[in-house]
Amino acid sequence: MMIRPVRPEDAESILTLWNGSVPHDPLTLKLLQEKIWRDAHFVADTTLVAEDKDTCVGFGMGLIRPATDGPRGYIKLLAVDPAHRRQGIGGKLLAALEDALWNQGATVLRICESAPNYLTPGLDVRYTFGLLFFEKHGYKRFGDTYNLDVDLAGQSFDTSAKENQLFKKGRTIRRATPADREGVMALLQAYWPPWQVEVATCFTNMPISLHIAVSDAGVVGFSAYDANNLNTGWFGPMGTAPSERGLGIGGVLLQRCLHDMRNQGHKHSIIPWVGPIGFYAHYAQATIARVFYRYEKQQDAR
Repeated sequence: MMIRPVRPEDAESILTLWNGSVPHDPLTLKLLQEKIWRDAHFVADTTLVAEDKDTCVGFGMGLIRPATDGPRGYIKLLAVDPAHRRQGIGGKLLAALEDALWNQGATVLRICESAPNYLTPGLDVRYTFGLLFFEKHGYKRFGDTYNLDVDLAGQSFDTSAKENQLFKKGRTIRRATPADREGVMALLQAYWPPWQVEVATCFTNMPISLHIAVSDAGVVGFSAYDANNLNTGWFGPMGTAPSERGLGIGGVLLQRCLHDMRNQGHKHSIIPWVGPIGFYAHYAQATIARVFYRYEKQQDAR
């Protein structure tokens, strides 16, 4: 068994491995390429393939992202072919990724939640042996989070009346245009700097997959979709300036995005990494679909 850096021609074999190993998170070739080679922090030396007799039997991707408390490492993706498990392949891949990330200056390592370009916000609790694997290798659970599901059928998402009410109060709700990019980024810089990369992606979609609220002060709210995991019904992020909360702006912006996704042909929308479950339940009848545990390993726990 040999472990080596990934090559572009590995894409098909990694896809076969992944979809045979990770049943709750299947990928298409396009989505696999988005997660690996289109990640701004992709490094071939920390994206590894385990081969046995020229067959891909394991795959792991690690990367570093900047954070306010120092460089943070992520084990973004990790899978071992079920027929080759219990042979130490996963442990060897993990050890190689960890060593490389520590050597690149990571102060902490986390599992899966590698925003802005991420597949899941943690480890799905249904991956029992995955949970046990990471706990065995020193990762500590520090929280949990949820993905919500929205059934798009049977909901009108007609926001015209609410938009008229907001307009009378000096707030206009509309789809963003290229000219709005500076104002959107200024809002993000003020309140949610980490979301700038994701939201910037929306401006590359046709149509732009971003709805905004505008007042005399400029852009005061936004709601995005297809910022990550393109064409999967993936919603978010969204936010409203603190001074504008309580007017119903967020609910209108959310419903506009859901209306768009239904028109794309999606029957369901995924709202990932959710904190305010009640908000989404109220405005979109969203329900909890998946539960994720969040894990990390501190540098001093090596």
